[in-house]
Amino acid sequence: MTGKPDLRERRRLATQTDIEDAALDLFERQGYERTTVQEIAAAAGVSQSTFFRHFATKEDAALGPNRAFESALVARLGDTKAGVLTFRDVEEAVAGVLGALSADPGDVIGRMRRVRGLLTRDMALRSAALRREAEQCQRFQRLLADATGAETVDLRARVMAETVSATLRAAFDEWVSRRAPEGGADLVEVYRITCARLRDVASD
Repeated sequence: MTGKPDLRERRRLATQTDIEDAALDLFERQGYERTTVQEIAAAAGVSQSTFFRHFATKEDAALGPNRAFESALVARLGDTKAGVLTFRDVEEAVAGVLGALSADPGDVIGRMRRVRGLLTRDMALRSAALRREAEQCQRFQRLLADATGAETVDLRARVMAETVSATLRAAFDEWVSRRAPEGGADLVEVYRITCARLRDVASD
């Protein structure tokens, strides 16, 4: 378990969050294609150079919460002893990360929910997200191969990575559709239900 971030890191994370929130606000209000980096930076109260110190593109700013999830999952799976990882282990790791992020005061999960909502409405952002998800899946394949003791990304690692990615997308979309303004479904519960449905389908 890492210690509490120092002041400089907390400021960096706060600025990053401000930029992500500004990007999401603008994308929700006027769409991804009609929003510029200049507008995002102005809304976040930072310069364009500060924006580019944190994000390479405007879609990076919107998809930042997804990277936070990926980083947390990588850290959790990185502690797994090579050669013993099962699909159920991956499910539990994902559920653990979702639970930890749900309790995080930075509201990463809340911003991930906003991203999923945007992806259902904004096709341009969805196309950008699909490209990023493909890259993320490739990294996940390599991580799973390492965790299972495989020397290369074999068929097992590819199937696991693709299945976990598809299950997560389905769980997030279901969670967004169930969530009401006054509260709504618990994400970890929805994810576990989605995994159970996957096992039902696989056993048919």
